[in-house]
Amino acid sequence: MSAKESKAQEQKPVEAQKVEAITLAEFCSRLSQTDKRVELIGAFHHVEVKAGRIKDSEQAFAARFGAFINKPV
Repeated sequence: MSAKESKAQEQKPVEAQKVEAITLAEFCSRLSQTDKRVELIGAFHHVEVKAGRIKDSEQAFAARFGAFINKPV
């Protein structure tokens, strides 16, 4: 197997794992069902809107929310 063929095979699984994008409002709505810190979720929503991040994967929003709640004031 050549290097070119092995690279093509490595890329196929990544393409097969397409992640569905959701809106920020949908993410915050789902988050509010398990996390009752509504002021924190609202602040996160505001920061994301100001940054222009309205649609992304749930995993990306969750990672940014995790970083957001641990930011120093």
